[in-house]
Amino acid sequence: MRKQFSAKVTGNETVDTLTKAFSKLVDMTLDGQNGTEEYKKANSLFNKEFMEFCMSGTPLVFTSLEDIKSPTVYKNPMFKANFNTILSQAIVPVVPTVIASGYDQLFEVFQVGFGDNAKFTVASNELYVVNDIAEGIMRGGQATIYNQEYSVQARRRQIAIFVDWYQVAAGVHDWGDFGRRIGASYAAAIQGIVTKSMTNVIADAAKHGISGYVANGFNDTNWLTLARNVKLANGGAPVYALGTNIALGKILPQAAAFRFGPNSDLVTSVALPAYKEVPLIELGNALLPNTINGTPHTILKDDFVYMIAMGSNKPCKVVIEGQEAGIEEDPLFKADHTYGMIVDMRVGADCVVGSKFGYLKLA
Repeated sequence: MRKQFSAKVTGNETVDTLTKAFSKLVDMTLDGQNGTEEYKKANSLFNKEFMEFCMSGTPLVFTSLEDIKSPTVYKNPMFKANFNTILSQAIVPVVPTVIASGYDQLFEVFQVGFGDNAKFTVASNELYVVNDIAEGIMRGGQATIYNQEYSVQARRRQIAIFVDWYQVAAGVHDWGDFGRRIGASYAAAIQGIVTKSMTNVIADAAKHGISGYVANGFNDTNWLTLARNVKLANGGAPVYALGTNIALGKILPQAAAFRFGPNSDLVTSVALPAYKEVPLIELGNALLPNTINGTPHTILKDDFVYMIAMGSNKPCKVVIEGQEAGIEEDPLFKADHTYGMIVDMRVGADCVVGSKFGYLKLA
């Protein structure tokens, strides 16, 4: 089930209703329902009610969506202020929901109050020392065990976007995809940050206490040894393997795992088969934004697999600060019949190794 996040409740019934409607459109888009009649009707209704709200408080009276084509309307300061108000509320629950989608096996996404840092307590995995006691000795040496606290701070991150008022006036602007695209943009950036952080953790594995959980080369011995060690280090919890579809395809080269046909494991079992009793889960990937229209490069490489214990602390922490985004007009964007804006959110990401996890370099 997709994790949901909250927006600020303003107390204004119209604002709160529009915020929920926007989030629902994004949810439907993420669920692949954006081609259904239900979605089209919901998108059309939201578009009309949104624009009617934007014109409230202006000297103008809303009659139809045709009004939006007029510069007198879409250049009105109050119209743009109302537009920004809805988006600043609606985007906040959308961004972490999209970030968590597809990455929830590796990421933990948290929403904190404005000005707060997210604190994570890592419990010690040490055991108490059992002492041999000589006769006449009161007790042996005392072993102290300490937990460790880490914090993840959010930083300002911006994206520049625009809305074409003619598409809005024509009733064809897809608000669900608009919100999804904003969330996906932040998700790609966050995944890049987390991937770099995870790479640094693996490169300095000894510092993070996981040097014994890193293996090079895919073979049954490395696979089973790594799975066993991660399992025992996490209290005997079952272990699953995470990787891109190409990485997992190297583990299951002859299986019908990734086919969408009558004999497909994805179709018959709605899951990939396990390898040596270790379940396999495909990890979502993303293209580097500046490579989409050239030679595509993915953020995650296809030459490694993570092993994580079920119920353990996920190594990646993503923090969204506050319950509303900053939306302001982009003074550098002046195309006709469009509104350029800057979305400003406070987002942080880092790795906190609270539970042992494994890393297997395939080749």
